[in-house]
Amino acid sequence: MNKRGLAVVWIACAVSLTSTGLVRAQGEDRYEIVQVQDGVYSAAAYSPRSGSHRTVFLVTEDGIVLADPISVSFSEWLKSEIDERFGVPVRYVLYSHHHWDHASGGAVFADIATFVSHEGMATALAAPLPANLRSRDANGNGLLHRSEATRGYAARFDDVDVNRDDNLSGAEINVDIRPPDLLYSERMTVALGGQSVWLLHPNPAHSDDMTVLYFPQQRVGFAVDFANVRLMPGELYHYSLDHYESAVETVLALDIDHFVPGHGEVGDGEDLADYLVFLQDLQRDVSAAIENGLTEQQAEESVQLAEYSDWQLYGERRPGVVTSAYSILMNTP
Repeated sequence: MNKRGLAVVWIACAVSLTSTGLVRAQGEDRYEIVQVQDGVYSAAAYSPRSGSHRTVFLVTEDGIVLADPISVSFSEWLKSEIDERFGVPVRYVLYSHHHWDHASGGAVFADIATFVSHEGMATALAAPLPANLRSRDANGNGLLHRSEATRGYAARFDDVDVNRDDNLSGAEINVDIRPPDLLYSERMTVALGGQSVWLLHPNPAHSDDMTVLYFPQQRVGFAVDFANVRLMPGELYHYSLDHYESAVETVLALDIDHFVPGHGEVGDGEDLADYLVFLQDLQRDVSAAIENGLTEQQAEESVQLAEYSDWQLYGERRPGVVTSAYSILMNTP
């Protein structure tokens, strides 16, 4: 794919992952651990209800630094696997952002671990609703009604609607999220067992409190929801496409061999550069549709992004990506 002279340097390499375990949990959920690089592992949860979610962790002689805990059941499984395989506890949990499908389950590690996030996470957890739901609160009552819930929120609705009133409050949605102990603003380094992890706050994209993780000794990057590997994103919202592109550029500016996303499969720097080009192509093509006077429906039909037709979920998600980009560009000053 043409990178259009993109001025970003990375070390290109073939991604070779070593599987260290695949376990079938309750129902049809599957949990997996793969080794990404020496000392760095990725763990994933595959669910027929909520799709795939991925996290990453660093193993040191003094303990483990874990990114998103994902869910209670996944964290319980992961803690058992970590105890059996590595024999050292999780000392740090580093949140990517406050959304429940990535931040839930941390209490499983709360006996020892310190929880770290961007300062915006504390504010987000105190809000009536998570930021990505405010636009869906059609009647503005600070609650998510069953009729307003889509995708993962709809699948999980009955699990967290404790009072059975057909509404979800922020407290119900966030019930399984362990609040952070330490907050940072722009950048922070966590050191453990002679290793380190950088926490960096990119431009807001997908969420105001977004954190990128970088493992400098292993040259592994981790970013959630604003970047994928050969996977069509879900709808874009709240932020300009320039914000999304800037966030991806933050990760590309790091010296990475491997890129671990919050959904889908692990890739490398070239995959991440491809995703940046996708966002640029999306912005170019939808902008052209607007300039030519096309309506949102007409743009959805005409902007095919055919060069990405081999990406996962292309057919299912392309229309929503185009229409959300149309809305963003129409409302961006």
